[in-house]
Amino acid sequence: MPVLSRSRIFPDIPTSITTHTPLSILDCCAVRFPFPAAVWIYHEGPSCTVNQLTTSLRRTLNAYPQWSGILHWATYNPDGDHTQRYERVTLSHGTPNDPGVELIISTTSKEVSSLAGNATAEGWQFNSFPTQEFLSATPPLALENAGDYAGLPCMVVQITTLADNTIAVAIKLSHVLADAQSLVKFTHDWASVNRAMFAGTPLPILSPVFDPALLDRAALGNIDAPYPETTIIDTARDLPLHRYDWWASEVGCPSSMTPATRIPSGLTPESVGSLGPPLPWMNWDPTAPVSHYQINFSAAELQAMWEEASTLSRISHLDALLAHVWRLIIRARALDGEYYLNHVFSFRHRLDPALPHSFIGSPMVTAKITSTLEEASNYMLGHMARSIRSTLKAFNSSTLPALLHEMAFAASPLRLRNAFCGVRHTSVTSWLALGIREVDFGTGRPVHVEPIVPLIDGAAQIMEAADNQSSDHMSGHWYDGTVIVSLRLRDDTLQKLLKDPILRKYKPQNTCHSARPSVTVKRDQVIWATKIFFQVVFLFLLVKSLVLAIGRRDFL
Repeated sequence: MPVLSRSRIFPDIPTSITTHTPLSILDCCAVRFPFPAAVWIYHEGPSCTVNQLTTSLRRTLNAYPQWSGILHWATYNPDGDHTQRYERVTLSHGTPNDPGVELIISTTSKEVSSLAGNATAEGWQFNSFPTQEFLSATPPLALENAGDYAGLPCMVVQITTLADNTIAVAIKLSHVLADAQSLVKFTHDWASVNRAMFAGTPLPILSPVFDPALLDRAALGNIDAPYPETTIIDTARDLPLHRYDWWASEVGCPSSMTPATRIPSGLTPESVGSLGPPLPWMNWDPTAPVSHYQINFSAAELQAMWEEASTLSRISHLDALLAHVWRLIIRARALDGEYYLNHVFSFRHRLDPALPHSFIGSPMVTAKITSTLEEASNYMLGHMARSIRSTLKAFNSSTLPALLHEMAFAASPLRLRNAFCGVRHTSVTSWLALGIREVDFGTGRPVHVEPIVPLIDGAAQIMEAADNQSSDHMSGHWYDGTVIVSLRLRDDTLQKLLKDPILRKYKPQNTCHSARPSVTVKRDQVIWATKIFFQVVFLFLLVKSLVLAIGRRDFL
């Protein structure tokens, strides 16, 4: 990857006002999360050149000036408000020391066709997407190692020209500033500004909402008080969450992560409190080979999953899809004991009032859903789907404010971890309905999109496929088209999963990519439901007759 240039860029309208913004309770918890990042590749055209994209990027940053600023630790004040507690993060911009956004211009001899992976009977095998060719590892992002920040950017953008007249746009952001939804929103905004500038039409009015305090104000109780409220803490701790404690996890910890297990010397024993459960290092072998595999499910398969899973209760299409995929993973791992689906979800629409859809930040948490090999092997799909739905329903406008209260009083927001990896954990992130394939810089839809996810056993990510015309949440449902489930699993687990006979259980016999299941599929489901109904009626009448018979015998 020949790098042609590196520079730091800023909004083209400079600001002379210095702004210091404490990040939200949830933002501060995301310091150690893998950064959100993605690569979009386009056919090159007059509107999609390095110079044009650079100019429009500066213009777009006028609406996101904070991302050219500097992330740093807030000054610790044990007697201060919740934003001044230990290891809280502040974003400052408009200062003479603003690092700016790192812009990298590069070229590669690769062609986009070489990035598609190896086609197999069930999907695409991706063993080595050249991430660093399109998104350099240097410089690191501010606080990427949970320590360094001086002079480091919050955001890196790389523009790469490929050998086949295509051009790649790659972006990564510090996770404390943006989740996947924030990343995709920014990219949409940049693309719309680029199109308008090239066409000479009025620029769109961009309206990202960067207001971390808006989230914090949703917390229950007084989060600036010296101590938390016990009743609120009790409500929060009833929620289904992993609460793995870094400070209790030194035994078995890989040496590269050992510093995270040390209790900071500046904290009092009272503030540290009792230690929680340690991270289950025994369940993760970091030396085991891991592969990246994409499985496509058609709209017909998605509909058939949902129809089977929703016969007894109301569940979503995503619940059904996750239940099917998680069931496959558990069956492939084939270990006794509990398994966990770590489901990352956004707070935006779960609070009352809801956060704006354009809210920028990392307002997210990870729910813990539990199952077993027996359930994955012997129970109907609806059983696991209902477990997913009931767990997520626990996180609502009544309980999430209590969770914010608890997190606000954490001795350190970096202390607890709500997820893990390895043979008992599957961590899933949904990029559905974000319009990730609708980002158009003026040459049409991207020819390839690659979210960057670490190659770690148990990581799963879901998004629309290239042929899904409903990926924009404003124009249709994501399940009206093909969906990609991107899995990163140990090689032995993955091979078993791909050979599982139930992998394609919901695939129609005569169609592969129809928008809806065939009439035959629906008719068979109706017949099945009718049989179940009459069996239930028969059993009811049988029990009733037995009761009457027993009653008559007792009378005689």
